Amino acid sequence: MIVMVLIIEQCLILHFCKLHIRVMRKLILLSLITLLSALYQRLEAQGYQIEIHLESNTDTIYYLANYYGDKFFIADTSNSQIGTAVFTGSTPLKQGIYLIANKKKEKLIEFLVGESQNFSIHAGKINADQNIEIHGSVDNQLFFDHIRFVNKAYAQIQENNAVMNQPESGNETKTLLQHKNDSINTAIVKFRNTIIRENPELLISLILSAMQDPEIPAAIKENQDASYRFYKSHFWSNIRLNDERLLRTPLLPMKLKTYFEQLVVPDADSIISEINVLIARTNKNQEVTDFLAWHFVSEYQTPKIMGLDKVFVYLVDNYFQKGKIQNVTESINEKLLERANKMRLSLLGMKAPEMWLIDTTGNYRSFHEIKNEYTVLIFWDQTCSHCKKEMESLYQLYNTGEFNLGVFAVNSTNDFEGWKHYLKEKKYPWLHVNGMKSMTQDFHDLYDIYSVPVVYLLDRNKVIIGKRISTGQIGNIIKNYQKADQ
Repeated sequence: MIVMVLIIEQCLILHFCKLHIRVMRKLILLSLITLLSALYQRLEAQGYQIEIHLESNTDTIYYLANYYGDKFFIADTSNSQIGTAVFTGSTPLKQGIYLIANKKKEKLIEFLVGESQNFSIHAGKINADQNIEIHGSVDNQLFFDHIRFVNKAYAQIQENNAVMNQPESGNETKTLLQHKNDSINTAIVKFRNTIIRENPELLISLILSAMQDPEIPAAIKENQDASYRFYKSHFWSNIRLNDERLLRTPLLPMKLKTYFEQLVVPDADSIISEINVLIARTNKNQEVTDFLAWHFVSEYQTPKIMGLDKVFVYLVDNYFQKGKIQNVTESINEKLLERANKMRLSLLGMKAPEMWLIDTTGNYRSFHEIKNEYTVLIFWDQTCSHCKKEMESLYQLYNTGEFNLGVFAVNSTNDFEGWKHYLKEKKYPWLHVNGMKSMTQDFHDLYDIYSVPVVYLLDRNKVIIGKRISTGQIGNIIKNYQKADQ
């Protein structure tokens, strides 16, 4: 009996051991599958695979391009079957708005590349948003849902506007249709806000948020000054300047243009202050900081408005030369400083740099000899047709006697005989000197002269109050200066 019990126990032990081994094998196999699946997903997440099907397109070569500000750059190329573009890579694409272009570089379709970069888009017709199917990308599903919603809404608004503009439409009809348009616009805002609220971290939410303008409270809408102050102070509220994904959309340059051209006083100190505030809003996001710095350096190196070159000098000194910008080489930094050093000597509000130059009799002369209320420095060349016109225009203004002007005319060529002959012919009653013989620093460097004609205007203290202007602008600048001085 005891022997039988022992045999049964041994059998049970053996059975449970075999069962345990089978279970362990299954667990090991399951763990291995889970590990491989996770590894595959991780590898998949590290790269991208994008398929775009354009049924009505017959191209076989496609370019994948991404926006960077208001420009776009090629990110990948696809040689695929007709109407299908497939892009794959082992490194994730930087998130932003992308587009497909054909070999003629014509844009075919725009879409989003967000965190999920393994997806497909099937478009029945090029840019026909109603026939687009998305697989594997919530960002693009919401992106095209938004396009469909807005296009339908705007089509209705256009229909309403067409009726409102008809001569037979009465006030009651116009009021009703305007209310409908207002309701449609409210629905668009609500639609966008729902996407943003429910998907706060998605790329589509970043984009839709940045698209929205500040909504002025009804209580101050009739007050123009209050509305302006509210709009300006809340202009950047919906724009996440600390998120570099925004750079790969065309939104930021558009916002910068609107803000600095329509809302900021076109004064160098005001602009510098606004730039500092904006860069601070990046929360030290280096990529966005670099983008903004380069944007403003480009904008103010050759500004459209007189005196804003001071902004360029400030940026070079306080951002590039202090190592706050990483996207710059040492040689470029040196060139920026060289350019700033030429510009900083003749900024508005500064004393005009001294020049001792030779006159037609061989004597060295300075513009400080001129005791008039205002001094015009004109850099010119007697062989330059535009220079001749400016000299004639200045002569006419001078002869009116409306302004107490003195003129220091600096010729920029070494053709001394030709210069003297031209002056004998014209008989301009000014102090004429030649810039090629000087006791002081080269006038090209002192006044940033790289072409002629160039005109500077100085006040009684020889402070620069106008630079790189036409002679036709001298009168208005003097009048504005006189008003400000009162």
